[in-house]
Amino acid sequence: MTDHISRSHRRPLTLTPPQSRGASQHGPALHRLDPPRPDLTRPDLPGAVRLERKRARTTATTRTPTFVAAATLALLIPLAGLAAPAQAATAGIVRSATASAGTTGVPSGTTLKVHNGDLNITKAGTVISGLDIRGLVKINAINVTIKNSIIRGRSVSAPAALVNNLGGRSGLKIIDSELYPSKPSPDINGIYGYNFTLTRVDIHGVIDGVHVTGSNVTIANSWLHGNLHYTSDPNQGGKPSHDDSIQIQKGSNIKVYGSTLSGSHNAGVQITQDTGDVSNFSFTNNFADGGACTINVAQKSYGPIYGTVITDNKFGRNTRIANCAVISPTTTKISTARNYYTPDSKTVSVRTG
Repeated sequence: MTDHISRSHRRPLTLTPPQSRGASQHGPALHRLDPPRPDLTRPDLPGAVRLERKRARTTATTRTPTFVAAATLALLIPLAGLAAPAQAATAGIVRSATASAGTTGVPSGTTLKVHNGDLNITKAGTVISGLDIRGLVKINAINVTIKNSIIRGRSVSAPAALVNNLGGRSGLKIIDSELYPSKPSPDINGIYGYNFTLTRVDIHGVIDGVHVTGSNVTIANSWLHGNLHYTSDPNQGGKPSHDDSIQIQKGSNIKVYGSTLSGSHNAGVQITQDTGDVSNFSFTNNFADGGACTINVAQKSYGPIYGTVITDNKFGRNTRIANCAVISPTTTKISTARNYYTPDSKTVSVRTG
């Protein structure tokens, strides 16, 4: 049986609240089985490496599926100390993050409907729920909510994001959803923009998971992992990818808490100040690992970053520079407390750089 909706991604669909759950969707679909993974061995992209965990899913399909009680297999790369991290022998309690496959993404048992093509959301207050989106999502309205959905994207030929809020439309919320491209590419990222909140979101298989370009961003209880990394990335002039779990170009009031970050090559959190001042950044109660240094603060021409708080976190030891959970210029004063390495529970200190 063929699908009755167009497979073309060239004609974006505009959704309004009454249509947000069905007008251009087809066929109930079970969630959580990866589509066949494209071959990353491409002559124009030598050395492509996918750094990801395999996840248990059921498939989404464009025709009515047969419901099968199939056993699933989840192969997870262990994060030392994540499930039951050792506590340091000091006063105070560190509540480390537990965000993982079981607590993020589309809830188990959710039935999804496939939508083929891009979504251009232009109606304020639109709610998208229960979709398997085979295209990109662009936010052009305030107070949009996306929940219980997976966004897979499509083939792209220039830098793009699965969710684009570069216009900074306020009130964007993404809840209990997954961002995972079906077409791996050095051009594809998770979410771009500002004025958004992510809650229990699973982002993986992209270059940058979250790319912040302005103020008022919250990342709560989410799992950012398994970045796509190329040893020869055309966007870096043939050098390795600069993949980050979170990159912050500018903005204020940026909060990350209760989340798990791992699998990035460049940094877990990269503050660049490429396009403006960054201030009032807080990173609390997370587990973070990877990168050259896991949190990398760069001032550039905009000077010190004020209001930076990094407290109550667990950091892994899988950094390319030893003992480098946090690196920052001395002119940026960071409020730090109760940050420990796992599994040895040694206290984290800020490296000067």
